[in-house]
Amino acid sequence: MSADDTAAMKATLDGLVREQAERRVLRDQRADEIKASSQEFMTKQVQTAQRYVEHRRELGQRKTKSGWSTDRSHAQPGNASAFDEAPAFDDAGAAAPFASEPPARTGRDTPRRAPRARPAPADDEDDAFLNNRWRD
Repeated sequence: MSADDTAAMKATLDGLVREQAERRVLRDQRADEIKASSQEFMTKQVQTAQRYVEHRRELGQRKTKSGWSTDRSHAQPGNASAFDEAPAFDDAGAAAPFASEPPARTGRDTPRRAPRARPAPADDEDDAFLNNRWRD
């Protein structure tokens, strides 16, 4: 190998190293731009979510102030119901007058399914209307 070949190889290698360093700098800059844009996007998302939560809280307060809410914890003391002073049951078994679910049916009490309607057999005498089931 001659000195000229060695110098040419060194110059080529230096050019490749420089190009690689420039590409690394560009890649790092692009990564920083992507991080900044994603940070900005996430900040906007958080702000939007906060506004939504505040809006829902305001709606909840409006509902309780105007009487929309059915929750008794938000009721004002002047709006007492006449049913609040209902007499208590003496019998412990009568405390739950309604059953949570109906008793299960057994045997003959269980309703049966209605039989499926079966299609009528095709009439082969009328060849003109075999593909038309207008009579069924």
